Amino acid sequence: MISSDQALEAALGAVVPTVPKGSALAQVSACVLRMAESYLSDGRVFAGRGDLVNAHASFAYAFGWLDTGAYLGLYDGRVVPPSYDFEASIPPSLAGHLQEKTARYERLLSQALLSIEPAPDAETPMFSAACRLRDVGRTALEEGQGHATAGRLDMALGWYSYGYGWLDAGVQAGLFIITGSREIFTV
Repeated sequence: MISSDQALEAALGAVVPTVPKGSALAQVSACVLRMAESYLSDGRVFAGRGDLVNAHASFAYAFGWLDTGAYLGLYDGRVVPPSYDFEASIPPSLAGHLQEKTARYERLLSQALLSIEPAPDAETPMFSAACRLRDVGRTALEEGQGHATAGRLDMALGWYSYGYGWLDAGVQAGLFIITGSREIFTV
């Protein structure tokens, strides 16, 4: 079975930027890929320290950024999957940490959804794109809440992190106006 970090590394390795060098979209593409690569690296550091909870959250967040870029057409070589299985092997000794992190990320994703509005004019295609990103964030919140209710906190944390990655990437791409908690976004 392939691990999350290996799957993320393979996905990043398959990406080929499609936007012209030097363009504004090339800057967005570079930012999205840099963030995904950074969180792959962070996740590996966490895993190396035995912090599998933060590693899991980092990998899921990176997939959120990567999939946002694919949806926006910033590169080839990546198709957004219809769903994810965010199951992780987190030992019982980290149950308290998993519970705390999952609850915190549910609050973070909820706060992020309340803190953004689509930036483009409602009559433009990019407005529809912003709405799609926000819908992914909402769906991820609902998926996470369903898993949390069923006691699958690893799955819940993965969904919360993934959805938050979509929203944060959308802010960087200029698709959202931050109307609330600016400090929770990568700007």
